[in-house]
Amino acid sequence: MKISVIGGGSAYTPGLVEGLIKIHRDVPFNELCLMDIDETKLQTVTAIVRKMISEALPEVRVTATADRIAAICDTAFILCQIRVGGLAGRVLDEKIPLKYEVIGQETVGPGGFAMALRTLPEMYAIAQDIKKYAPEAWLINYSNPSGMVAAMLAKYTDINAVSICDVPIGVQHFIASLLKLPREQVKLDYVGLNHLGWFRKVFVAGKDIMPMLEDMAEKTDILAMLPGDDEKTLHESEMMLRIFKKTGVIPSSYLQYYYLTRECLQEQLAAEKTRGEVVQGIEKELLAHFEEVARHEDAHLWKSRGGQWHSELMVGILSAIHNDTGEEYIVNVINQGCVPGMDPEACVEIPCLIDKRGVRPMHVDRPSPDMLGLMQLVAAYETLTVEAAMEQDYNKALRALNLNPLVPSLEIAEKILNDYIQAHGDFITLK
Repeated sequence: MKISVIGGGSAYTPGLVEGLIKIHRDVPFNELCLMDIDETKLQTVTAIVRKMISEALPEVRVTATADRIAAICDTAFILCQIRVGGLAGRVLDEKIPLKYEVIGQETVGPGGFAMALRTLPEMYAIAQDIKKYAPEAWLINYSNPSGMVAAMLAKYTDINAVSICDVPIGVQHFIASLLKLPREQVKLDYVGLNHLGWFRKVFVAGKDIMPMLEDMAEKTDILAMLPGDDEKTLHESEMMLRIFKKTGVIPSSYLQYYYLTRECLQEQLAAEKTRGEVVQGIEKELLAHFEEVARHEDAHLWKSRGGQWHSELMVGILSAIHNDTGEEYIVNVINQGCVPGMDPEACVEIPCLIDKRGVRPMHVDRPSPDMLGLMQLVAAYETLTVEAAMEQDYNKALRALNLNPLVPSLEIAEKILNDYIQAHGDFITLK
């Protein structure tokens, strides 16, 4: 069995490989292929991965290539984690809206819109290659914007695919750690879209413990219980807690941009660097670290950029498909009536059962009016954005961006869109 990673030069890849090593007994792959268009990064990351695999699974062959078709051919699973335009593209996505005092964020608002315009055509091309060279393979996509990628793949292709996000499993892990329980014992009543969702109830042994969590939030310094000292995670958790205390519902961390728009914008305007610029520095340090570790014998010396939930989710879903286990994961899927009040064709993020047949969405309770209203608006924006990207339609792109709730006017939308087209060059093509 061959497993391929498209975007294999990512700093997240060693963490992903660590997860693949753990499931090898249940998923006995004998080749791991890393593919990336950035051959320098690919070479650096492959050196670490080869050390990891040779120590843990000497029978597994590690290959590396810049040829996407070579990576796809004869593979059973394709794990995709691409960023079209790289981190430099992310920085443009963030900085351009800030010129007009609009939220500049990687996947939310105008930044997510620009990312979709670049990413969706490339994901479609990958899907076409899979259809031609590995029609039975499964694509497990982690590339953002994951929800719009899922919607595009469902509407424009017929390959086996699932698009994932690690926000829900991350919250599940945090709650489990608070309660000193294994993650699997914490069940979530979650509903939303990708990067726009709510944890309405939390069940342990069949009992909703949300009232207990509210009491803990009021009386305990929950933030002090967070593992590690990552500044970004701490800040996101602070904002989530702020919203939770006012609404009684645990929000996705990305809801801060909708619920606390002005506050988030002021922080972004006051910051010396965008998050993308910070990540550029982190990646540079990590790649230098990887090169140093590659010169030593012990592969365990490497340190990750994080992403343990990304790895756990990806390999867990891969194993669930391969072994036909029917495990429950929260993923992006076409609604098909599972979320009352939402368009059947909308892409939603809800609990699903995963087995060899793929993703089977589970029915959830109707969202409250405020949740449903925001979901419907953002889903309409996403639908129009997908169409604009696939049809290369400027007018639809403008209408989509204007519809986004974080964009204040049609004229501002037009300025941002035109700036994106000029700044990104061939990465965004609209007529």
